[in-house]
Amino acid sequence: MPDYRIKISETKEEDLDYHHYLVTAKDENEARKFTMRFMERFIDDDNDPDIIENGYTFYNKAVVVKLESIKETTKEQFKDFLLKLHTINMT
Repeated sequence: MPDYRIKISETKEEDLDYHHYLVTAKDENEARKFTMRFMERFIDDDNDPDIIENGYTFYNKAVVVKLESIKETTKEQFKDFLLKLHTINMT
C-alpha cells in the first residue's frame, strides 16, 4: 500500500500551526477518510466537534483543524522532509 504525507492546519485564535503525518492507505480516498477520523479526535477534551469542509472545529469554533493537503510519498521521502523541516542550518 502507498504512503501519503498529510498536512493538517490548526488555528487557535490567530495562531496557525501545521502538523505533518504519514498515512498508509490503499488510495488517496482511504487516506482522506483515515485523516478525517484522526482529526475528529484531534483535541481530547472536546467530544463533540463540529464538522466543516475538510475538517472540524473545537471549543465552539475557537480551534479549527483542517486537512490542507495529501501527497503520495515514501517513508524515506517523509523522513527527509521532516529532517529538513526540523533542522537549523547555521552555515
